[in-house]
Amino acid sequence: MACSAIFVLDLKGKVIISRNYRGDIDMNIIDKFINILVDMEEEGVQTPVINHDEVTFTFIKYNNVYVVAISRKNVNIALVQSFLYKMVSVFCEYFKDVEEESIRDNFVIIYELMDEMMDFGYPQTTEARILREYITQEGHKLEAPRPPMAVTNAVSWRSEGIKYRKNEVFLDVIESVNMLANANGTVLQSEIVGSVKMRVYLSGMPELRLGLNDKVQFENSGRGKNKAVELEDVKFHQCVRLSRFENDRTISFIPPDGEFELMNYRLTTVVKPLIWVEAVVEKFSHSRVEFMIKAKSQFKRRSTANNVEIVIPVPRDADTPKFKAAIGVAKYVPEDNAFAWNIKSFPGGKEYLMRAQFRLPSVAGDEAEGKRPMKIRFEIPYFTTSGIQVRYLKIIEKSGYQALPWVSMNNRVSQFLRSAYKLQNLRFQHNTINSAFLGNIVKQHADNGSKFFLPLGDEFAMEKILEPLRALNLEGVKVEFLSDALSSDPEIFKKITANGKEVVDVLNVLVAYCSFTFESALRFYSTNIEYLSEVDPHEMSCRLNVFTNFGVLAGPQLGRIVRKTPAILYMSTPENMAELVENILNFFSRKELLKMLTQAPEIVLQPFEELEMKYEYIFFHMRIESTALAESLNWMNLSLEEIMERHEFLVKTGKYTTPDPKRPQFEKDNPPTYRIFDSDDQNFAIQVGGVTPEEWNAFKCIGDIQRMMSEKEQPFERVKPSVWKAYERRHKTSKLADAVVE
Repeated sequence: MACSAIFVLDLKGKVIISRNYRGDIDMNIIDKFINILVDMEEEGVQTPVINHDEVTFTFIKYNNVYVVAISRKNVNIALVQSFLYKMVSVFCEYFKDVEEESIRDNFVIIYELMDEMMDFGYPQTTEARILREYITQEGHKLEAPRPPMAVTNAVSWRSEGIKYRKNEVFLDVIESVNMLANANGTVLQSEIVGSVKMRVYLSGMPELRLGLNDKVQFENSGRGKNKAVELEDVKFHQCVRLSRFENDRTISFIPPDGEFELMNYRLTTVVKPLIWVEAVVEKFSHSRVEFMIKAKSQFKRRSTANNVEIVIPVPRDADTPKFKAAIGVAKYVPEDNAFAWNIKSFPGGKEYLMRAQFRLPSVAGDEAEGKRPMKIRFEIPYFTTSGIQVRYLKIIEKSGYQALPWVSMNNRVSQFLRSAYKLQNLRFQHNTINSAFLGNIVKQHADNGSKFFLPLGDEFAMEKILEPLRALNLEGVKVEFLSDALSSDPEIFKKITANGKEVVDVLNVLVAYCSFTFESALRFYSTNIEYLSEVDPHEMSCRLNVFTNFGVLAGPQLGRIVRKTPAILYMSTPENMAELVENILNFFSRKELLKMLTQAPEIVLQPFEELEMKYEYIFFHMRIESTALAESLNWMNLSLEEIMERHEFLVKTGKYTTPDPKRPQFEKDNPPTYRIFDSDDQNFAIQVGGVTPEEWNAFKCIGDIQRMMSEKEQPFERVKPSVWKAYERRHKTSKLADAVVE
């Protein structure tokens, strides 16, 4: 990296601060920057890098200023961007916030910082703590300050000679959950973003070692994986020894003094909403709108959410708010066109209600408007959504002093619930779907020999039965379709009158993930009612997330998979499915796995031990590579005995020669893998084996007798564990190479 110059501009492109580091460009070229940027924005192009007249502008926008680096040479853009952000963060350390006014007020110290942070276009010292030791905002004598030794030391982020009377370390694990869910509680997308922050008050140059319940570390040490967490997108502070982390997953470092962020991470895992909020909206044409908000905590009773804020959008012309809350305080926030319900303490396993009413002065119809998401923010102390745990925090210092490590965990959650309204149009519902509607269906079933008894005289009970049917009607399902579906199938009528809400929740999952219409989802449910009537909607969405997390697109593609193999919705647990898919990645690339998930989704229902034995035989005994095996869509459905029979038969008939990796010159053409495994018995005998079906059946009978008489504990000679590990290491390396190429 070699930057020629760095500029700080206002929003009009006027130069506030400039520093020429190399003297190889015309400083007036910055005048063209803002015009080029405006032209690109008008064309709909947004980019942090602009090439013009053989120079490169790399810039960031922060508040009301642009920070621009200009370079003539071919530079590392990511490094330049990182340096600009680091420069802004150092400015914030000195004068709190970076904006046009603060830059003009502090231009002297900014020039000093720019001279120390970069020399001849190359980054130098970027640690604010070190810079503060010799660039201060206080008056000083007229003498040249001596830079601290840390500037030239290998450990540039910590000065020597630090002393404290009381040696302490504070470690905070902070997580936030970003979640997208629909109005029925189905989680469409979620991710956990976590950070480990530290406050270090230690004397000398201590070394700290941090141990987490990292899944990779647990696997390497042979521990169980039940409570382990697989961290993704981990980013460390520069003090962490990355080489050691790569070797044994130990986080070892000499920390900066004071407060800093040690690491941050991301997890794309499915989590249920910790606080579920449901909003029922009733509109009265031309007059007012009423909200009924129900908030329910879905975490354990021993935990408590603090500082809960639930933000509900309202129409832009709403006024005259009235609130009635069972707990907490509600207030109108007109600048955000929303109202906020604040609850100081929300225990686990609790449910609270709140009502709000607004006047609508403008003339408006009952049609549903485009709905903005609800937002929920809260904190849960001593709780992490991901399950990450600090196993140990060791402090090693040559003087051997005693230090106190303090560890705390805090879960800060942001949930965004889209389509989180249930719009009520009571007059329309009661006139179409009512007790008489159900009475007619009961009569039709009675005519066909099926008797049902409904509490027609109990208005409250009937409203509860009718509510899910009205919800489907609001989603666009026609009354005629509902009548036909419920009268033609007594099982679906029985289920929807007994537990209609659960049926609607399942249908919502199918609509959200598989692009089904509610009518096609109801047909699908009716066809598979024996199994879907027992499935939990949340677990069903978790099962489908296994597919989306590994590249299958939610929508028509996932819908085709579900129609082809409905058993993926209920036969195995989401955890087993996810673990099996992870294990399959030890054999196949992600591209090959995606093809199998799309064309042979039943693979996720296989017991992994059986699958592993089949793969071991095919790979090590038949010498068929993963790439060729991925072409077959039926190998996982054959039993191990069937695979061995086909292999032995082809070898004995001379149709298959096991490849010898040491003598590739003798390799012969074998039948394609998909023909060996995907052909039925008759086609396999005639087209692959070149014999009659009777001869193939006779060979199988002889094989069955030989296996019954055999005293072998294993059907074939198993591969040694060391060979497996060597293969897995080689496969992981090739997967990384494939990922780089892609």
